Amino acid sequence: MRPALAASLAVVMFLTALPANAKCKFNVDTVHSRTGEKVLWTKWNTFTLVIKGKVLVGSGLSIGDKKYFALRFDRHASGNKAERDSALVIPANGKLLMKFDDQSILELHTEEEFTGDVEGGKSEIVARYVMDASTLNSLLKKRIMNIRIRTTGADEDFAFGKKGAKKMQKTLACI
Repeated sequence: MRPALAASLAVVMFLTALPANAKCKFNVDTVHSRTGEKVLWTKWNTFTLVIKGKVLVGSGLSIGDKKYFALRFDRHASGNKAERDSALVIPANGKLLMKFDDQSILELHTEEEFTGDVEGGKSEIVARYVMDASTLNSLLKKRIMNIRIRTTGADEDFAFGKKGAKKMQKTLACI
């Protein structure tokens, strides 16, 4: 009887020791070599509806106690040479505005400037927006309808569908 009890206890301990994010997929899951902080970066996920070729891809990033909402998007340049050769730039303290289904708006900011890469008439950028615990909680509970990213050139707007909002919430829950 005791071996069976011990085996049952071992199974329970094993199951409770599994991380809550066991289903999460990460590009990075490590400890920073210099700071010793845990670093998690989820795999990129497409969140938005594809409208006129505009797609927003995002992931969650955690470095120690700091949490970030990371976004990647691109802009196809027109025939205008200046636009073809110009990179997207999101300034330090750049804004990300999120509109929820209850019509409330959440504003996130970058900590640093991000400049995109230009190649073949397309500018692609990756930016990180800081989230505190209450912001992350809002993102996990409310449904995002739209996102507006402020760049130095113009605002970029993206619409979310129900599936995209749920995918985003699952991704952010991993960090």
